[in-house]
Amino acid sequence: MRRKKLTSLFAIGLSMVMMLTACGSSGTASGTAGDEADASTVQTGSGQEETGNEAEESDNEGSDTTYTIGFNNYLKGIYSLDILEKNFLTTCEALGVEPMVVNDEGKVENCVTNVDNMIAAGVDGIVFFGISDTLFPVVAQKCEEAGIPYAFFDHMPSDDILSQIQGNENYAGIAATVDTYTGNNIGEYAAEAGLKKAIVVTGETTDTTHSARTNGFKEKFEAAGGKVLAEGYGTVTISDAMQRANDLLTAHPDVDCVYATNGDVGVATIEALAKHPEVNAKLYVTDLDPDILTGLEEGTIAAANGAHWVNIDYATALLVNKLNGHGITNEDGTPARLVVPVMTLPNNYVDLYNSQWIEKSPYSTEEIQSLVGNDISIDDFNAMLEDYTIENRLQAKLDAGEITQEEFDAAKDK
Repeated sequence: MRRKKLTSLFAIGLSMVMMLTACGSSGTASGTAGDEADASTVQTGSGQEETGNEAEESDNEGSDTTYTIGFNNYLKGIYSLDILEKNFLTTCEALGVEPMVVNDEGKVENCVTNVDNMIAAGVDGIVFFGISDTLFPVVAQKCEEAGIPYAFFDHMPSDDILSQIQGNENYAGIAATVDTYTGNNIGEYAAEAGLKKAIVVTGETTDTTHSARTNGFKEKFEAAGGKVLAEGYGTVTISDAMQRANDLLTAHPDVDCVYATNGDVGVATIEALAKHPEVNAKLYVTDLDPDILTGLEEGTIAAANGAHWVNIDYATALLVNKLNGHGITNEDGTPARLVVPVMTLPNNYVDLYNSQWIEKSPYSTEEIQSLVGNDISIDDFNAMLEDYTIENRLQAKLDAGEITQEEFDAAKDK
């Protein structure tokens, strides 16, 4: 390992917020680092902040060395992005590494600038939130030129883009969801509930996130014998989506299922459904932001799905293994490509979800630590991913004494 002192940090310019197509509505995550941090500070794994020029060297407990890992929050103050940051800090603490968090302020060009800044500040590696296929090769090139390992998380690049970077010397791998699978997951869930006629309220046809979720839902729902009667494409603003939802409900009052492809569209559809008492349909939503969780609690949403924020845990573990000289690879020898499963959260589990996913981390310190070591392979990662379900995680919390049997049983019986 090599040891680095943080010698410089930087200021980030203010910018306009670009539309987030793969995340939920705005809002600050409870218990996260969501409040706007001063641009001259670094948030450490312990939650303390040190100024860039005064940050002292810190060691892992029982070790003479430590790593500093950079992380970009695309826009602080956005609920889902702040939870990713919170989980990153928790994972860094579990693995004994120092985090450096930057705020891209919702501007694509800041993503690239902040990679330069983190490299200049002396990070040992970077986990990067890639919002666009165009960014992955750019960030990869910068890290390769600097000679530092890097991993990606949250958004899976296309096969073409992935082929451009997977042979790079310093690439540690990716842990991300696949939007088609997200739609598959909730389409299958709705079909298993016995629903037969659906409409989909979604984003722009050119938005690959929403079109993939829509197509994935339709694929599984119709394969199970259901029928998607109509799809409402357009902007994801609440006002526009509510008009589309209203038009679809007017045209198809006999639907028994409605799928909204992100949080804002889900909020809009709740409001539209309230204006159509003649429609008896269950609402399913992708994303788990505060308004959607409220809808789950109140019963206006039957279920919602999402990756539940753990892709950053896996990506950070991949990076630390790479830093230790033990890169995790696929069977063909290429850097790990981990597909994080998307889970559907029924409304009966929302209270436990709040306490065990939002206020805490779904994984224990010991579980995170189990993903790092010279004897760890991609099989260990995949085994943990395959076991990642709402019920299995809650059973683990029960076994660890973090929830009671009464709480678990009460949620199952709702």
